[in-house]
Amino acid sequence: MLGVHKNAITHWIADGLPVNKDQRPYLVRGNDLIRFLSARQKGRKRQCADDEFYCFKCRGPRKAYLNIVDIEFVSPTRLRLKGLCAVCDTPLNKMQGIGKLPKIQETFHVQQVAELHISECAFPNLNRDKEMIR
Repeated sequence: MLGVHKNAITHWIADGLPVNKDQRPYLVRGNDLIRFLSARQKGRKRQCADDEFYCFKCRGPRKAYLNIVDIEFVSPTRLRLKGLCAVCDTPLNKMQGIGKLPKIQETFHVQQVAELHISECAFPNLNRDKEMIR
């Protein structure tokens, strides 16, 4: 039902998932499973500071190499910070609100501001390659 291997369920039971072992197959109540999986996921979360990213290769919060980041505007209210892990050189990404831009510019060395959203262009036009900007 969950799409996991039966050995995963066995490991969950060994890790403390409550089950009814009166008969086979064992009975796992839905509420107990939700609580168990939520607590397990919450225990794995790592909180990152403002100047840190979560590195999927290192599996922990890491700073960007030399605090250098690129900024990409995703929407009028959101931006993406891109950098490289200082430990393993893995690409790092972090979404932020546009209101945090002044603090981001104080914290990081912004190397490039890329891809302005169409609503932030002075002359927004989808057929931009067909006309000359004056």
